[in-house]
Amino acid sequence: MKQLLLLPMVSLFWLSACVNNNSAPASADEVEAAPPATVDSVAGAEPGDAAPPPEQAESADLEAINPSAGSQAPMMPTMRAPAPPAPGQGRDADFADLTKLDPGIRLDIRYATDNNFTQSKIYDCPACLLRPEAARAIVRAQQLLQRKGMALKMFDCYRPRPYQQRLWNKVPNPDYVTPPSKGSMHSRGAAVDLTIVDKSGNELDMGTPYDFFGPEAHTDNMKLPARVLANRRLLRETMEAVGFQGIRTEWWHFSFRGKNYPLSDYVWSCE
Repeated sequence: MKQLLLLPMVSLFWLSACVNNNSAPASADEVEAAPPATVDSVAGAEPGDAAPPPEQAESADLEAINPSAGSQAPMMPTMRAPAPPAPGQGRDADFADLTKLDPGIRLDIRYATDNNFTQSKIYDCPACLLRPEAARAIVRAQQLLQRKGMALKMFDCYRPRPYQQRLWNKVPNPDYVTPPSKGSMHSRGAAVDLTIVDKSGNELDMGTPYDFFGPEAHTDNMKLPARVLANRRLLRETMEAVGFQGIRTEWWHFSFRGKNYPLSDYVWSCE
């Protein structure tokens, strides 16, 4: 009789332990919140330009996800479920090389050179990696432009958190660069900086160079020549047609809206 009474008590104790073990909230890297409708990010300066006043920069590279915007319900553990990978580590299989998907997409990865607003080399070597869904969307955008005799040129794609740290070390100002601990959409493999080139490879006139500080680069600035406004509209409409969303302060920056991704530390090989 004592053994029969003990069985329900043991079962209740085991069930309570399982529930309590899963009641802790997941970290920001483990559960991704939905991206905001619009996000502002860093706007760089041309080499040699003086640093802009804070009021001209819209919270530099502020593409960070707000963890409070959403969450996922915790799952009950199972005996056979494998342990999840460490968040943020990443691996080669998590990313797609854009130029292998479409060699016609041109690269001008500025942070792999000193031709950027820090005037120093941030990446060890150039590459344009993205999450596979985002990379396929860029290929679709390229195909849309090819019908018009044009193509895409990429300035920046996935930015590993170690490289984000290098950028922060150069410009440790949250008005211009997102702190690595906070993370940007670039470090999630879901953001691109890019422009359009004609059939000869010449960049269309977008009103300012890439990584330019100031209201001239803002997408809501209508005090620009009609040709510039038309070129920006073409870029925006092309990117929106494949699932990307632009930001107000940078005509060149777009974030993929199709899926949420964790921050990643994965660094591509230069061999």
